[in-house]
Amino acid sequence: MTPEIASLRLSRSIKSVEDGVDELLAKAGDLLAELARARVGTAHAAVHGQRPMARVAAMQQSLIAARSEIVRAHNDLSKLAETMDVPVTCPELAELAEAKSMGQDTHEAA
Repeated sequence: MTPEIASLRLSRSIKSVEDGVDELLAKAGDLLAELARARVGTAHAAVHGQRPMARVAAMQQSLIAARSEIVRAHNDLSKLAETMDVPVTCPELAELAEAKSMGQDTHEAA
């Protein structure tokens, strides 16, 4: 596997993990809001549901910590790619090798 291929695979994977953590954070926020609404809607005392709400909030903190770590890993991988002269961003103009060999105009703005 070439460094360029490895970089593309890692880039795709890390983006997927970042998106997954963000989605979990959003869902956890929805859950916390729903817990609060359920407590108010059922007219229970504030102490009811406090423990589960605190656990969800603690889980959110753990997700934020995990997100921070994936961002750090992403930065570390970007720096590593730069030291290996592996492109870390899309070039302004990209072309498809197959289409170019067939004489087609393949330049597209990235």
